Amino acid sequence: MQMLSDPLRFARLAVRAGHFRDAASALTELPPTVRGAPEWHLLSAMTAWRLGNFEESRRHALEARARFRAVGDADGEMRAENVAAAGGFGLGQLHEAEEGFTRARQLARQLGDDLLMARCSNNLGNIALYLARHEQAHGFYRLARAGFERLGFDYGVAETWINTSIAWRDVGQFEEAAAASDQALDAAERAEAPRLIAEALSTRGEAMAAKGDHALGRLQVERALMLARQEGDRLAEADALRILATIARATGAHEEAEGLAHRALEVATAVRHPWGIAEIQREIGEMFRALGRHAEAVERFTAAATAFQQLGATPRADRMRERAEATGGRETGGG
Repeated sequence: MQMLSDPLRFARLAVRAGHFRDAASALTELPPTVRGAPEWHLLSAMTAWRLGNFEESRRHALEARARFRAVGDADGEMRAENVAAAGGFGLGQLHEAEEGFTRARQLARQLGDDLLMARCSNNLGNIALYLARHEQAHGFYRLARAGFERLGFDYGVAETWINTSIAWRDVGQFEEAAAASDQALDAAERAEAPRLIAEALSTRGEAMAAKGDHALGRLQVERALMLARQEGDRLAEADALRILATIARATGAHEEAEGLAHRALEVATAVRHPWGIAEIQREIGEMFRALGRHAEAVERFTAAATAFQQLGATPRADRMRERAEATGGRETGGG
């Protein structure tokens, strides 16, 4: 039961504990007088982001930033700036997100908030990864991880190892990706964070499958999918479905792969996540290409290129356009 002197207490504690559906319910039930507070908007933004509602998250975060700024609350402004950037990131507005995380990081340095500095470094690493700046991404992840480790914040440590694994896998360094995913799972389990455990398992499963161990990789990702659904994490659910589709394709289960990939696309589209949509369209393109359905593959590679371009991830968009052109050449006998 919420205390009258602090009506946001329950929602605040629910957000800190990762119980975002409970937080959303609590925030909705509060009276209009409380819903005008800057912290209400900030907590609403954080909750909406975790539930995959990125547009709503960014709207609340920008409102929180304006209200904190109006009352001269630099700490609140810093936190709202970070969440607004995260909302932009979720919507695929990479350059705006990069500017926002950089501003939030500068404010964190001025205020001596080492935790937020580490979080912003991790987020800047993610943007560098999306833009295929792999060396820069690894640098940000190392910086973030060092900060989290100094603070004993295993949740953050797990996130940076997950992202490091993805960055290694992205350039075909599967042994390094697998080792990083092991570190991620260890840290996620220490943090007792089911959502992160799901992400770490997916990352680990994808790395293992890429190394050729499809059976064990599939088991890891199936467990991740179960956890993601239990936690209501739509992004983790979409990613797990995409990886299962990739594994099914690699093992010749083409009908299963197509079903999984389309389910993944439905989830990613429902939460309007451009990166997830692009990755899934790419996977469907590869699946159709392997089946000799070249026209459909070209269509999917082109859709992936469009989604990547909307993110501002031009190198990835160019790669998909090249893949579409090469696949079209195969169809006409030119490749």
